[in-house]
This record gives sequence, structure tokens and C-alpha cells, in this order.
Amino acid sequence: MNEELSPAARIARLAAEIRRHNILYYQEGRPEISDAEYDRLLAELMELEERYPELRTPDSPTQTVGAPPSTSFAPVRHYRPMLSLESKVEPVVVDDLLRRLAQVGAEGAWLLVQPKIDGLSVELDYRQGLFYRGSTRGDGVVGEDITPNLRTVGDIPAHLAGRPPERVMVRGEIYMDREGFLALNRSLVQSGGEPFANPRNAAAGSLRQLDPQVTAGRPLRFFPFELTNADELGLASDHQALQRLADWGLPVAWEHVHRCRRREEIAAIHARYQQMREELPFEIDGVVVKVDDLALRARLGQRSRSPRWAVAWKFPPRQEQTTVRDIVAQVGRTGKLTPVALMEPVDVGGVTVSRASLHNFGEVARLDVRVGDLVQVERAGDVIPRVVKVVRPGQPRGPAVEPPRRCPVCGSEVIARGAYHLCPNTIGCPAQVQAAIRHYAGREAMDIEGLGPKRVAQLMEVGLLPELPALYRLHEHRERLAALEGWGELSADNLLRSIEASRGKPLDRFVFALGIPAVGQATARDLAAHLGSFEALAGAEAEQLMQVPGVGPKVAEEIVAFFARPQSRRVAEALAREVRPAPVARAAEPGPLAGKSVVFTGALTSLTRSQAEALVRELGGRPTSSVSRNTDLVVAGPGAGSKLARARELGVEVIDEAEFLRRIGRRE
Repeated sequence: MNEELSPAARIARLAAEIRRHNILYYQEGRPEISDAEYDRLLAELMELEERYPELRTPDSPTQTVGAPPSTSFAPVRHYRPMLSLESKVEPVVVDDLLRRLAQVGAEGAWLLVQPKIDGLSVELDYRQGLFYRGSTRGDGVVGEDITPNLRTVGDIPAHLAGRPPERVMVRGEIYMDREGFLALNRSLVQSGGEPFANPRNAAAGSLRQLDPQVTAGRPLRFFPFELTNADELGLASDHQALQRLADWGLPVAWEHVHRCRRREEIAAIHARYQQMREELPFEIDGVVVKVDDLALRARLGQRSRSPRWAVAWKFPPRQEQTTVRDIVAQVGRTGKLTPVALMEPVDVGGVTVSRASLHNFGEVARLDVRVGDLVQVERAGDVIPRVVKVVRPGQPRGPAVEPPRRCPVCGSEVIARGAYHLCPNTIGCPAQVQAAIRHYAGREAMDIEGLGPKRVAQLMEVGLLPELPALYRLHEHRERLAALEGWGELSADNLLRSIEASRGKPLDRFVFALGIPAVGQATARDLAAHLGSFEALAGAEAEQLMQVPGVGPKVAEEIVAFFARPQSRRVAEALAREVRPAPVARAAEPGPLAGKSVVFTGALTSLTRSQAEALVRELGGRPTSSVSRNTDLVVAGPGAGSKLARARELGVEVIDEAEFLRRIGRRE
């Protein structure tokens, strides 16, 4: 499939897929793929962007962290960006860190090794010793204010012991230990509720409750791992910072803090934790290796999404063997048929597994997996597993699995496209309609709360939601909606209010919500900014679309084909009439950055990265993520690393954030 797409189309598709998985993991706590598979997708995107830097967008998943903060909680700007760690299963990730140390003349520097707890990262803000505010990671720059919920976590002190400084910024992991997780699931089942799939999902779901009383009843723990402003408090090392956190009453787990210098010591610690991981009271998926010396960290700097002074050395995926009982095809939002292996239930690392995605029928053929085969399955990060290989063919061997000729849901004739097979009945296939509604209502799209998978299926089953535009007719059936099982008047009114609030949403969100193949959030934003209205997009020819930055022939072809299909166009136009998306205003005169390519690197203090890039676009410029000879301006903040060095090497003008704001006529 990959070789049939242009680089631009493959990059757009990868970016959209990774963003969707970020939302599922960071916001919704229900990941669909393993950490290893996610890392593979991200590595492929990085490789393509290295080969085609002109196709890298500022909001590419390679340049950002996490997912946009939920609108259910107030936004909180982080003290410093909460970056993600470079992570790999292979030990080369540690070798790379040691090589970076050697390059700056710090070979043999002290390192700290700690277990990587699988939980939810948070930032705690203490003012004059009192717990003032707490937030989630969000997109790394702006998180969600969950202070009332964090106040219910027993490990988080309401006030610090001793005589702490005026401001203390702490980062750590909220998690649920194994014993607490089992007790919670037991009580949920006994009360008729749905149990959580794993401890991380349970912790994330508990922390995002709108009612803090619910969170208070959940067995949440806190694992502090960083004093974020340690350098400003005069401390020299991370080890000293952890000691200070312990002195202030935070639960530093010293038995899991290891100080070492040599690679063989790190390897021994990694092996020991891998061996004892099932015996620990909490879930871990690897170890974190970080430079201890804070001044040395500053010298090493950071990339756009990860520090250069810390890495995560993951554990290999857990693997077990089981028997395939059936292979069925599931239909997704775009009509793609995904083969799924239904298996004899098997315990893989404490989770019962009975199904695994096989991705496409080309993968089925490559594995030559059939009903009755004994297969090896793996899961990493407590997510939906995958079939690794056939261990022993079934006796007698079942027939080879062929792609279905007709859609298993609606009966339409299936069409083949490379290794993938599609149901073309986009408007009439219930499976596609259901998935399209869920995508349209997603937080990153039209942000309609109260439309989870079960509710969408329920509304379709009773005939209230036969197609997407019917969302905007649900108010006519308010009484019937409230009378549905599991609803009530409050749920019905909340949903109707959320649907009403989607009217007038920005054009780029509406374009993304339509689910046009190969059009992710970045492309939707570029299309909205360049074309200005839904009508212009719907009537655009391929040549006109290819004038939009980041839109190549393949993406343009997908957009034209989408609006050429009568059913897709009818639904899109009906939604546009209801929503009336806010058009993008065009600048009357060229802005001060007209025609300039601008790169931001390092931390910003007055603006988020997305706000700064939006200003560049508003003033006629183009924000990019890599420095080249075509770059006109680099705005560098604290922690700027390789991009700053590259700019100086090429003679590109470099300014700080204050000068940038002065030039565009804005005050900090």
C-alpha cells in the first residue's frame, strides 16, 4: 500500500492515523494499537519527513506531544513544555544517549535509571507550599486543569512539609496499582458496570471524571519523577531534586532510583526489572534513563518533542500462543475491511486476549494464518494484540482466507485497492455511517460530547440516527431520546446542547470532521486558510487544490473524488447548511511576515507553539518545522538545540520571542 501513495499522501495518512491514536491514548484512555506498532508508525513518518523536509508540517506528530486538551476542562499552560521521551525496545536507544554524552565531552557522566510506570503524566503547581493547581499533559504545552480530582489522590500532599520555596513545580505519574485495579473492577462488575481493560485506562478514566467524588472513590497513586524548576532553585542534579521532593513530603520511591555510569549497569537494571515486572505492585513497560547533572542537560538541549538527555528503554512485547477459531472482516469509517482473528482466550501479561487485528488481507496472506492454526500473539502497553506468526498449522489445515466479495454488513460488492479492500457504499453501509458519526463528533473535529460507540449504535438501531445530517434533527425527538434505556432528560439535553454548540465551528474543524480520505487536521487547516469557504472547497478542481501548501496530486485526487460522489456531496452539503462553518478571513494587505518561512525552536513563554504559528499564518508567513536554506527567520527560546545550530551554520537570521513580538506589533 505504502509504495502506491505519493510521499505527500503517505505522510498525510500517517500523520492522521498517529493523531487519532494520540487522541485514543492520551484523551480517551482506550488505545487500539501496541506501543511497538505506534513507534513503527512514528518512525516511518520521521523517515519520510527527513527525506522530504518540505512536506513536514508544524503540527506533525513528529513535532508535537500528546493530544489537544479536552474542552471538558479549563486549559492550563505548562510551566515548561511536557515533552515525550524517545523510546525503543532495542538497546540502541541507550547507545544513542551515551554517544550524545561523548560528543559533548561528558562520557561517564552519572545517570539515573527508574522504572517507566504505565500511567497518566501530570504537573503539580505548589505556591508558597500549598497545592495550587494540577494538570494533564495535554498537547505538551497546554494541559487540562484537573485540580479538584488530583486533590483526592492521597499521595499528593495538600501542603509541602518544611520550608519550601515560593513556587515548586512537580511532575509525575498517576497510576493504579494491581491490587487497587482488581478491587475497582470487582466492584464495577458487581454493580453492573463495565470493567476497565487495564490499570492505565482505569487511572486515566478516573482522573478525567467531571465529578471529583467519583475520582475520590478510585485507588489512585502518585509517582513523582521530576522537580521541573530544580535549576532555578539552585539544585545541581536530579538526584538532589528528588531528595528535596522527599523532604517536602512527596512519595519518592528510593528503592526504584538507581544511579550508575556504565552501559552494562543500565543493561543489568533493565534485565532485572523485566524479570520482576509481574511481581511489582504496579505496571511498568520499561525503564527511563536520564542524565543526572542539570547543567549537562541544558548543554544537551532538546528536540521539538523529546529531550536529548533522557530516553525510555522499553521491554519487548509480552507473547503467548493460542488457537485461531475464526477470521472475520470488520468495516471501518472509510469502508476499509479489516480482518480480525477471533481466538481461544489466552492470558497475555494479566489480560485475557481473544481477538487481534490482522490489518489487511495482504498481511493475512503474508502470515498464511488460517482457522485452526496455533499462533503467537503479543501485546505491548496493554492494548489490542497482534498475531506475530503461525507456530503450528491446524490439522487438517483450513482453507486459505480470501477477502470477501461482498461487504459483510451491507452486502455491497467489495472493491480492491492494493492490499486493502473497501466497501464503496459510504452512505448506506451502517458500519461506515456509525464510524463516520463518531469521527464527526470527535473532540478534534466538531467536539460533540455524549456520542460514544454504544450510544451511536443505539441511536442508529432505533432509527433516530440513520445518517450524519440526522444529528441536527434529534431535537425534534427530544422526548423519545430521553426515554431511551440509559438516557434520561439530563443526558438528552446535554447531547442536544452539544450538537447545537457545533454550529458555527471553524471551517478547518468542519473540513476535518467530514472524514475526507488523506485530509488530516493540518491539511484541513491549510485548505480552510487557502480556500476560505466550504463552497470553494467543494467546487475546487485538482489543479486549484494543489496550489494549497502540503496538498499533492494524491490528496487533491482524494478530495475531488469525495465531492464527485453524489452521496458524499449530498451529506457534506446538508451538514454545511446546518453548521454554517465560520469562514476564514483573508488578510486585506500583506502582513509583516508575508512570504517568509519561520521556524520556532526551544521554549516560548508568552505564546503556545500553536498560537505562534497561527500568528505567522495570519500575517502572511508560513511556519515550518525544519531549518533549511529557504528559511527566512528562526525564533529561538530556552532549550533551543540542533535547529538553532543549523540556522547559525546557514546564516539564517535568529531572534528571540520578545523581538518576534515587537516585529509583529504585539506585546508579551
